Parts: sequence; C-alpha cells; structure tokens
Amino acid sequence: MKASEFQYKIQETHEEVFGQYTEVPEGPRVDKIRQLFAEFQGRKKILDIGCANGGILAPFAQAHEIHGVDLYGPLIPVATKNGIRALQHDIESGPLPYSDETFDVIFCGETIEHQVDTDWLLLEINRVLKPGAQLILTYPNIRTLISLGMMLLDMPPMFSARYRSSHFRDFTLKTIRIALRNHSFAIQRAIGSGIYIPKLGECCSALATHLPSWASTVIVVATREKKSTYDPKAPLISQIY
Repeated sequence: MKASEFQYKIQETHEEVFGQYTEVPEGPRVDKIRQLFAEFQGRKKILDIGCANGGILAPFAQAHEIHGVDLYGPLIPVATKNGIRALQHDIESGPLPYSDETFDVIFCGETIEHQVDTDWLLLEINRVLKPGAQLILTYPNIRTLISLGMMLLDMPPMFSARYRSSHFRDFTLKTIRIALRNHSFAIQRAIGSGIYIPKLGECCSALATHLPSWASTVIVVATREKKSTYDPKAPLISQIY
C-alpha cells in the first residue's frame, strides 16, 4: 500500500467515526496562522496544500484568491463552500496541478510529516511559488519536554513516526531548517503555537511564540530565494548535516 493510500484510509476511517470534517478549526496554531495571513497587503494568490475543509483560510477567501489541494476527495466540496478553489490531488503521485511561479503565498499546514518524499514536496512548493514569495509551513515538533519524558519510558516521542502512525517523517526546527535550505528557502521567522501539557492540552501560547524549538507545533515563514533542484539518486549525506 502506498503512503497516500494509507493516508486516505485513515481519513476515511476518521469520517466514519466522527463524521465529515465540517468543524471550524480553532486553537493557538490556527490563531497564529491567521495573524500571519492578516498581515498581507493587497490581493494575493494563495495555495493551501492539504487544505482539508478549508476552514483555516476561509476568513480570507474574500480578500484573496485561495486555491487548495487535498488527498481526501469528500473534503473538496466542503472546502469549496468555504471559498477555497479546491481540487483533489495526491502529491505523491504527481506534480501539483499548477504552472511554475503561480502563487504569491503557499500555506502547508501539518502536511509535510505525512510525506515519505519530503524533498519532492518542497521541490513542488518551490516550483509553483513566485520568486521572493512566501511559504508558511507548520509541522508537529517531536522535540518537546513531554517527548523527552516519553523516551525515558522507552516510548517514541510525541507526534513521531511511530508504529501505526500516519506520520512518516519526524521534524525538529533544526531539521526543518536543513530541509528548507536544501530547497532554496530562507527562514524569516519561526514561532511556536503552544506547549502541550497532559490533561491541559496546548497552552502557554505566549511562551511558545518565543520558544518555537520546544513548542508542540512550529509555524515557519520562509522566502523562496531561487529555483530548487532535486535528484532522488544523488547522495544524501551532504544534505543532512
């Protein structure tokens, strides 16, 4: 089974158990993402990769031209109702269905950890972004205090690519910096969403803003500097450290 097929099955099971993804996203991560988008001046052409029901960027659908792609077909009409020009697309199976240098901004939220070939995703993001345009990327951070505690108990870190997890890649702020640098992105800023505490959930939002490397979710703003290249057969060691 391909990784994307496994992801689709997970989405399908979630829908059967909890109903279709029509809930409005909320929490410190969503609030901080929306604060970033509120800073944009003028009308932008935006792509949301892994747009789900489109709820995160729905408040900006009138101000900007927002496109979206998602693996799970039943989410597409929901995203469309939320003002997103959404398409079903499996990034694992082919290039993004857009021409080179199409978008002013790309939002990729909680998606990169679900991709086996991270470089292919970042290559495609680079390709469809205009020169100097921005990428806003979020990912679950496995370097947290609770993760350190879990490892002491011989358990994988929280959010990691553990047994039966839908996550295939693990990230910290350092590894995200390396991945983005390899694809000609320069990080402008990184902020944390919150710090996860058992039974309390994600809290300490103000503190996490200034300590992103310890936050449960990290939001990175990066700029495309030049065209990226990627050869899957090239040696990887020099690109890792």
